[in-house]
Amino acid sequence: MKDTDLTAIQVWFDQESYGEETFRRKMRDYASEASLLWKGSNHIISFPEFFATFLYPSFRKLSFEETTTKTLAKYAIKNMGFSLNPLKKAFLRDALGIEAYYHGVFSTIAREFETYLLAPSILLPIIDEESERGRFIRDGRLYNMAYLFNPEGKLLTRALKHNLTKAESSVLFSRGEPVDNVVHTEIGIIGIAICYDMFFQTEIERLDAAGCEVILVPSCNFAEWKGSMRGSTQERIWFRDGPIRASLCREKIRYLVNPMAIGIVGRDKAQGRSSIWSRGRALAVARKFDGEEILNVTT
Repeated sequence: MKDTDLTAIQVWFDQESYGEETFRRKMRDYASEASLLWKGSNHIISFPEFFATFLYPSFRKLSFEETTTKTLAKYAIKNMGFSLNPLKKAFLRDALGIEAYYHGVFSTIAREFETYLLAPSILLPIIDEESERGRFIRDGRLYNMAYLFNPEGKLLTRALKHNLTKAESSVLFSRGEPVDNVVHTEIGIIGIAICYDMFFQTEIERLDAAGCEVILVPSCNFAEWKGSMRGSTQERIWFRDGPIRASLCREKIRYLVNPMAIGIVGRDKAQGRSSIWSRGRALAVARKFDGEEILNVTT
């Protein structure tokens, strides 16, 4: 994948970021700033994981005083009351509108800047479209998924997260099947592994065997980046067991792009340093673990 810009957007998010016009403007500004760094003929932008979920309208009315998990639960109760499955019903109620907005924002940005673009992952059901039925929700499951667009703004695939954390399982995310995260494009084969997926060797082996030259790993880590962990730090373990292990000594994988979302939701803080790697070697690493930044490497 020669003459290609690989861009990781380290996004800052908080509860003030989710008005529709504010969000649209902020995402476009990131892409505009990234384009100033480009030197190649082709471009790939990757946004981080999960923060787009807070686009759901009732989040704007919550105080964000609790943890992320409790905030999600409050959203469900506020919208649907107590039921056998209030969380799913609350999100499904708004899913068609949120998906249309999300699709429109990032399709437009990809087309304007003529770039392949991995939009931030978001909690959504699979939404399909058919001539007679129009747009519809295919089933009642909710996934952590990210849309990949081409430079014409066309949606190429909806990549689903396959391996869920305990927190995600507790708020009723569904596990995606590993069928849509390898994309053959005009500039090469792109693979997608959403956050925790990067740490599972079977995921990386499958992407390597599929011929992926670049792996995009959108992430959001609600943990202290410099905090101690198993005799080391969160940062060292993340890099060692994540990007380094995933990109080292592979047959086809040459680059790994790991954008991270940084921000605050109630009492939870997301921290991390976005990075771009080649065969276990860091090509670019964000300077801060608690602020926004844009990384770019031209292959």
